[in-house]
Amino acid sequence: MRLLRRMMIPVVLGVVCGCSPQATPPPPAAASEDPLAIEDKPPNAEGQPMLDDLARVARDADRIVVVEHSSPYDTNNSSNSATPPAERRYREAVLTGTRKQPFLATLEGIDPYVSDWTTACIFEPHHRFEFYKGKKRTHTLEVCFQCGELRWDGTRNPVPQAFYAGLEPFIESLGMQPERDWQALAR
Repeated sequence: MRLLRRMMIPVVLGVVCGCSPQATPPPPAAASEDPLAIEDKPPNAEGQPMLDDLARVARDADRIVVVEHSSPYDTNNSSNSATPPAERRYREAVLTGTRKQPFLATLEGIDPYVSDWTTACIFEPHHRFEFYKGKKRTHTLEVCFQCGELRWDGTRNPVPQAFYAGLEPFIESLGMQPERDWQALAR
């Protein structure tokens, strides 16, 4: 009987006050039915400004030079030396005119989702994109496929999580390799 009174009190108060009882909204549906999935944020497109900036720079460039090169960390003695070893260029591709189109198409196909995850390895870039207008280099993009990081002087916008996997086929189409035994190559 006590339980019935407790249930009736809000209803009676609602009628006296002119309020109508409202149902509690159900909890939001889970982002994934997988009980092991971790989804801390809904999908986003926070990487789109970075992709747009890079595409703009590529379109404006007279030529883009893509270089596969050594890194100072490729040799064991580089950490003991005051001056790092000279960079070795393994491959180079020059993109002008319509040869820039596959690069632009690659950028358009990359999912702009940005993850909160960060890497914890040493930045050892082996691929560089040099953007030129005339004889002047306007921008440089260094990419490390091993750790999934880049350094670019063109923007400070977040980098999409899929950037590196999306760029790998393009690098391979130039006869370059995203990952290889760089230490053996530097000897």
